[in-house]
Amino acid sequence: MSPESLKNLLPSRPENIHKGDRGRLLIAGGSAKYPGAPALSALGALRSGVGLVTLLSLEKVCECCAARLPEVIYCYEDDRFRWQELVFSQKNINALVVGPGLDRSVAAEIFTARMWRDWPEKILVDGDGLSALAVVREKISPRSDSVITPHEGEAARLLNITPKQVQKNRLESLQKLTQKFGCVVLKGHPTLIASGEDFAEVQHGGPELAVPGSGDVLSGCIGAFLAAGLKAFDAAVLGANIHAMAGDYLAREGVDGVLASEIADTLRRVINDLRRS
Repeated sequence: MSPESLKNLLPSRPENIHKGDRGRLLIAGGSAKYPGAPALSALGALRSGVGLVTLLSLEKVCECCAARLPEVIYCYEDDRFRWQELVFSQKNINALVVGPGLDRSVAAEIFTARMWRDWPEKILVDGDGLSALAVVREKISPRSDSVITPHEGEAARLLNITPKQVQKNRLESLQKLTQKFGCVVLKGHPTLIASGEDFAEVQHGGPELAVPGSGDVLSGCIGAFLAAGLKAFDAAVLGANIHAMAGDYLAREGVDGVLASEIADTLRRVINDLRRS
C-alpha cells in the first residue's frame, strides 16, 4: 500500500485525546520458557500508540516484564485454568491478544478455545495460541473480528498439512485459513494478508525481520490498532506494513544483529513519519 493509504488508516489524534481514547489492549501469554514474548508484544503495542496495555501472565513473568516496562498494567495468576475468569473480569478492554510465549499445555488449549468462542471484542491469536487453535480447529468457527498471524509452520499445523505444502501453495493456503478462521496475516516473503474478498501484500521488510521476538512485536502492533477501533483487515494491513517498514529503517545499517525490541522502538518513527507525509 502507498504511504498515503496507510496514513489514512492511522487512528486520529485530536488535541483533547486521553489515553482511554487510544484503546485498551489485553495481552495474555508468557511462560517460564518464554517470559520475554508478551513484553515484546506490549512494547510493540505501546510504540504503536495504544492507550493502555494490561498483561495477564504468570507472577514471575509479570515481575520480569515490569522491570522492563513499568508503563504496563500487570495481572498475574499461576493457575492457567483461572485465566478465563480473570480475562472476563477486566473492564473496558477493546481487544485481546492471545498467545505470545504461552507455551503448549492442555490449559493453554482450553483457554485459547474459550477466548476464541466467547471473548466479545476483537481478538488476535499468535504464537503458541495458534498451536492451541490447531488442536481445536474442528470445534471452532470463523470470526469476522479476529486476526491470526501464522508463519508457514504454524499455518501448516492449522491446516494439517506440511510446511512445504504451505510454501508451495501460499495463496491457496491463505484462502483456506481465511475460510476457517477470519482475517489472516501469513508471514513470510512477502507477507500476505486476506479477509473475505480483501487481499493485500506487504512490499516492505526483509531478512532483518527474521529474528526472535519479531512476531511478538507484530502481534502487539496489530493489537494496538484493533484496540483503537480499526476493522480486523485494516488493523492487520496497517500493523504488518508499519512493522515491515521499521525493518526497512533498521536494514539501512545492515540486516544482521537487529533485535526485536529495536523493531518495536522503530515503530514510533514509522508512524510519525507517515503522519507528517
